[in-house]
Amino acid sequence: MRAPLLVAALALLAGACGEGLFDARGRPDVRVIGSEGGTVTSRDGRVRVTLPPGALEREETVSIRELGVQGWSVGMTYALEPSARTLALPAQAEMRAESAPGHRGPASLVRVTRDGLPAPMAGSWSEGTRSFGHLSVLENLGLAQPVCTEPIECADGFRCEDGACKACPANVSCRANPALPGPRNTGVPAGSSLVRHEGDVVLDTPGTVFEDRDIRGRLIIRANDVTVRRCVVHAPVPREIDGIISVAGATGVLLEDIEVFAEESSTLQWGVMGGGFTARRLDVHGVVVGMNLKSGARVESSWIHALDPVGAQYGISVFEGRDIGIYDSNVHGPGEEAGAAVFVNQQDGPTRDVRIERNRLDRGSCIVNLGHSGGASLPGMVVRNNVFGAQTVFDCAVLVSTRTQLSAAGNVWEATGVEVPIERHD
Repeated sequence: MRAPLLVAALALLAGACGEGLFDARGRPDVRVIGSEGGTVTSRDGRVRVTLPPGALEREETVSIRELGVQGWSVGMTYALEPSARTLALPAQAEMRAESAPGHRGPASLVRVTRDGLPAPMAGSWSEGTRSFGHLSVLENLGLAQPVCTEPIECADGFRCEDGACKACPANVSCRANPALPGPRNTGVPAGSSLVRHEGDVVLDTPGTVFEDRDIRGRLIIRANDVTVRRCVVHAPVPREIDGIISVAGATGVLLEDIEVFAEESSTLQWGVMGGGFTARRLDVHGVVVGMNLKSGARVESSWIHALDPVGAQYGISVFEGRDIGIYDSNVHGPGEEAGAAVFVNQQDGPTRDVRIERNRLDRGSCIVNLGHSGGASLPGMVVRNNVFGAQTVFDCAVLVSTRTQLSAAGNVWEATGVEVPIERHD
C-alpha cells in the first residue's frame, strides 16, 4: 500500500549528497512556487517539501527556516512559510531521520501546532534514514519521539511504558528481541505491489496459488492445498460472526505474509477462523478475536494486536479441535482487565492437544486461560518457553482448570525472567 508513495519519494531523493539529505547549495530554502508546483529545501539539507502541480492557485514565496531545538523534539525543528497556507493538494514532506532516544527506529515526522506542540502528520512513515509525511497546510515541522507499543521498538536497556521508551531500573534486565513478530516482519513485505480486488474471494479449486492482492472483502477457502501469499484482507461488517479469512473443510492450506483487519468496529468481525492451515507471518488487528482455531491449525511467527476495544475478547481462541499449535508469535489479548491472549475451552465440542510454545503473550485478566468447560477434562495442553508481559490486572500469566492436563516449563515474566506461576482453579 505504501509502495507507490515510497517509489515517488525515493525518486525525489536522487542527487542527495554531502552530510545533509539533499544538496543545499544555492539557497534552495526560498522558492517562488506557482500552480505548476515545485520544491523547497532547508539550508542544512535535512528537509524537503514538494508541492505538486495544483497545490497552489497562484505564485507564493515558500520558505523553510530553522527554528531551533524544542523541548520535545529530536534535533532541529523548521518553520514552513507562508504559515497556515491551505493547499488544494497535499504536499510531501521529507526529513532526514534521527534516532529517537531509547527507540530502535527513527523519530517520527510531525507537524508543529500553533501552541508549539507536536501533532501527528497524515500519512507519516519512516524508511531507513528518511521520514515522510503529507501536508494539507503549510505548518512547522520536526521530529519527535515516536509512540511505542511493542518491546521490540525499544532499544536494549529501555522498555515501553505509557507509550514511551523509558530506561529500565538498575535491577531489571530489559533486552528487546528484534526477531519478535511486529510491524517490521509480519504482513505484506515492504515494496510489494498489490492488485485491488473488490468483493469476496472464494478459493475452491485444490492447489490454487493466490498472491499479491488487496482484497476489499472476505477470503473464503474451501479446497485443499491452497496457498495465499502477500495479501491484505479487509472486509465490511458481516451479518453474523464470521472470519475475514475463513478456512473450512480443507487441509494443507498455507497463509503467508498477510495483513488482516476490520474496516469497521463490530463484535461480529473476527480475524481468521478455521482449521487445516498454517498461518505464517500474519499481522491481524482491529477485530474482536484475532484467530479462532480448529483442528489442524498452526500459527507461526505472527502478530495479533490492537484488538477492537468494542467487545474485544481474545487474541487467539479455541472452542473445539485437536492438533493445534501456536509458535514463535506475539499475541495480545484485549486489555489487562478482560479476556486473554489465548483462551481454550470446549464450548463447541471436544478439544485436545493444543501446544503454545516460544511466544510472547500479553494482556488479559489471565493471559493464557485453559478450561475443560464443555467436557469432563481438557487433555494434551502444552505451554512451554513463553515470555509473558505484565499487562494483567491479577498478575495471572496462566490459569488452568482443575481437570486440565497441562505440561508447562520455561515460562517467564518478560521484565524479570522469573518463572511465572500456574494458577489452577475452576
